[in-house]
Amino acid sequence: ADVAAAETRRGVVRLLRIALAAQFRQLDKDLARETALALKYRSFGSPEQLRAALIDAIATRALLGDDDTPRDAKSFAKQKERAKPKISVVKQALLRDVAEILDLHTQVTARLVAKPQFTAAMRDETAHLAALLPPDFITATPWTHLKDLPRYLRGILKRLEKLPAAEQRDARGMAGVLTLQNKYQARRSQVKGEVPAALEDFRWQLEELRISLFAQELKTPYPVSAKRLDKLWNELARQPLY
Repeated sequence: ADVAAAETRRGVVRLLRIALAAQFRQLDKDLARETALALKYRSFGSPEQLRAALIDAIATRALLGDDDTPRDAKSFAKQKERAKPKISVVKQALLRDVAEILDLHTQVTARLVAKPQFTAAMRDETAHLAALLPPDFITATPWTHLKDLPRYLRGILKRLEKLPAAEQRDARGMAGVLTLQNKYQARRSQVKGEVPAALEDFRWQLEELRISLFAQELKTPYPVSAKRLDKLWNELARQPLY
């Protein structure tokens, strides 16, 4: 049912994009002028790929977002009018967030190269960075978590900053994270189609665990610990995947 509902919502977004074709033509022109952002994005893809990703993300968020799925022509027409002014607002927010994320990505990458002596932590954070920011991160990251990416990236910087004085404590924290992460990845690899919401949520709680262990000063939005997540995992592991 979740898979069918998600597919229906994607179909509605496609129809709304067609209905608002003039607005999306203008959006495409506006985004073509974002040359500074395209330069920052070059390690992820071309200016054309950036533009396509931004348009897709803006469409998903502005046209439907968290609103109910329109079920008839009347509710579709209402949704179209509701969505029209949101395009510009969502565009500004997304451009700001993506610029910040790309700037921090550059800083983290430079810092990872600069600390080769801490092999285990460097290997962990190199893999972590790749998972956090895959080439399609603009469209693959749920909107609610996209705004958290700068905090997670700052968390990596804080961890690397502290490493020389806290290598043993870091290693203990990393062991706890990786135990949970490996369990998550093994279960995630068994999923076909849409990822169950509870499993997806656990993935983001792992990010908060990293903040709580390696960059406490950046704060987490809710209490999180390896012990809490271990307990949560035991409940999750009993749930069916499909």
